[in-house]
Amino acid sequence: MWLNENTIGKLEGLEKCTALRSLYISHNLIRKIEGLDTLGRLETLWLCDNKIEVLENLEKLQSIKQLWIAGNQIEYIKTSLDSLTNLVDLNLSGNKIRSFKEALNLNRLPNLKILSFYDPHFGENPICNLCNYQTYVLYHLRNISKLDTLAISEDAKAFSESTYMRKKMYYNMRIKTMQRRYPKYYLASQLLKSL
Repeated sequence: MWLNENTIGKLEGLEKCTALRSLYISHNLIRKIEGLDTLGRLETLWLCDNKIEVLENLEKLQSIKQLWIAGNQIEYIKTSLDSLTNLVDLNLSGNKIRSFKEALNLNRLPNLKILSFYDPHFGENPICNLCNYQTYVLYHLRNISKLDTLAISEDAKAFSESTYMRKKMYYNMRIKTMQRRYPKYYLASQLLKSL
């Protein structure tokens, strides 16, 4: 079903479309993901360029393989996609995701192969500007074969892994050095963490 560019403000009236496999409803005015609970056979859902701020109400869409929700106002992923275990292609570009923690939430998607936090058609998320962004994502999401519209080679994955491990060792060494040099400050910080 193609409903792009119709100034639709609310997802409604789809309850009886239970056999629907693809729904394209981009370039509208939708603010909330709702009214999709009966679409259990849906495999493709495009909600790009709307006004969506929260990823929600997707639990029943367990057949989804492609979810494009680029060009919205989404800041957090949290556990909102956990039930989409068949998801292969996820486009989150052009949103407001800014934390590596949010990228880690995608670790629970076992079939995810294609991921976009940046796409030339929709722009980037703030996370794309973080130091070592690609290295971090490739290290933690090892099944990814395409990131930000670019194919990822096995060499690139191996390089990301070795870079991540070197940086981790370096920062662990720095922490231990700080603990030795400033033990009372380290103890104070540990006490504050326990409060």
